Amino acid sequence: MQTIAAEELTTKLEAGEEYELVDIREDDEFAGWHILGSRNLPVYNDLKADREQSLVERSKELPKERKIVTVCRGGFMSEKAARLLGTLGYDAYSLEGGMRGWGGVWTEAPIDCRAGVTAIQIRRNGKGCLSYLLGAEGQAVVIDPSIDVRGYLEAAEREGLKITHVLETHVHADHLSRARELCRLTGAELVMPENRRVTYDYRVVRDGDRLELGGLKVEVFKTPGHTGESSCYLVEGELLMTGDTLFVDAVGRPDLEKGDAGAEDGAHQLFGSLQERLLDGVTDVRYFPAHHGQPIGFDRRPIHGRLGEVRERMELLRLSEEDFVQRILASLTAKPGNHESIIAINEGKAELEQSELDLEAGPNSCAAG
Repeated sequence: MQTIAAEELTTKLEAGEEYELVDIREDDEFAGWHILGSRNLPVYNDLKADREQSLVERSKELPKERKIVTVCRGGFMSEKAARLLGTLGYDAYSLEGGMRGWGGVWTEAPIDCRAGVTAIQIRRNGKGCLSYLLGAEGQAVVIDPSIDVRGYLEAAEREGLKITHVLETHVHADHLSRARELCRLTGAELVMPENRRVTYDYRVVRDGDRLELGGLKVEVFKTPGHTGESSCYLVEGELLMTGDTLFVDAVGRPDLEKGDAGAEDGAHQLFGSLQERLLDGVTDVRYFPAHHGQPIGFDRRPIHGRLGEVRERMELLRLSEEDFVQRILASLTAKPGNHESIIAINEGKAELEQSELDLEAGPNSCAAG
């Protein structure tokens, strides 16, 4: 039985190599979280109960001319599946660490912008997190860091940039922020919207501030709703970093900071932030969110939208305030796994007591609408 590491598989998929990705988890798990392009053969429970004939029958659906990679939750049952497929004549591999391990991989997508500016979207493919390395004049700012810090360090070194600032749009609830670790390793300054949540030191930014970070001009727009401190950043007048306020096809859910009791008030705040701060008389500015709700592929195309067309594309943004609030509340699904522990760590009120991938494992559940 052969195995393949998540990073190795990512490199091969980015290079255009073809694999048949076979996710053996049951339907509901697959629907919530899977690798782009994978197919579902829901035989996990059967294999666990030693009912191997189920996979033998379903294997007839698989192409023999292509390498097979089996996927499960943690990489254990997929080993059994790969071993069985090997006896049936398939060139089969098991994904090491399963979806848990896949949650840590990342890829890059360059962003077109004016001459002299470097802009890279760094995508956590298995988790839906989007972060950014932006820079000019030999300096760089990292926005909403969510992957292993070596990803930012390697990208900055390759681009000839020194990370001088790390900027957060808000306190995250579905993944551990890597901001403090990145600052510790680089000596960069941590910059955050003003809040009373975190216990550590940071440079405060407020609504309307105009700053220079990482060699770039940045304007701050406070946009509460997803969280009380949520803010968006307009970089060089052309790239709007929207955090979890506005996604490409949804908006940020309002119940992760204040819980179910505060969701309605948060939804009202979010409506005002969207309509009065971001969409009122906007020009055709491109916006770049901190999350994406769909599996992220390997095409190196940045995930983004345009403020000038998003209202027409997203019906949610054309609703009245009351209808918007009711739609948001009705759309709320289960909260991200371990979100209370993740928030506490990101606020500096708790320490990490298990592996990062174990704590963060699970689908992206930050969107509403």
